[in-house]
Amino acid sequence: MLFEEQRWRADDASGRVISSRYPGGNQPTDDSTYYPGQLDGPIGPIAADPTALTAQIDTTQPQFLGPTAVIRGLASLLGWRTPNQAARTAILTVLRDAPGITYHPSVTDRAGRTGIGVSATADDIRFLLILNPSTGELLAYERAALTPPAGSDRNGAFVDDYHLYLVHTHTTSSDNS
Repeated sequence: MLFEEQRWRADDASGRVISSRYPGGNQPTDDSTYYPGQLDGPIGPIAADPTALTAQIDTTQPQFLGPTAVIRGLASLLGWRTPNQAARTAILTVLRDAPGITYHPSVTDRAGRTGIGVSATADDIRFLLILNPSTGELLAYERAALTPPAGSDRNGAFVDDYHLYLVHTHTTSSDNS
């Protein structure tokens, strides 16, 4: 199933999500508005300090969940926000210092863009971020089961969740009119 989402998030944890299902057919488009404090995650922009960023990640994916918590927490933060240069530096520092993170120097996303990958694996599930090597922006997030479920007719690894980020912009309003 394929969805296109347009997301807006303000620093007060309010926002809006417009989702369209493809193929269109009889499937409705969802337009959801979130009031201040309703969206998960920390209030404000992505932290530019690695210690503060780690605390932000911990609000969505606590560290006791293991090495995948950093990847999953960053996917949550970066899926809603575009970090500035200082925050991108903090992100790379946190990734460098996190145990259990694997670096992939060249990964191609489903739009054909080449980025750098960082991943962590737990319980035979790999969580992967693909980042733009020049800007540090999130290009894609993937969750893949490395072994098919018992009784499945699948062979080898398979992706069960994939998010492709095509545009990152800033605006003062989610109003389309």
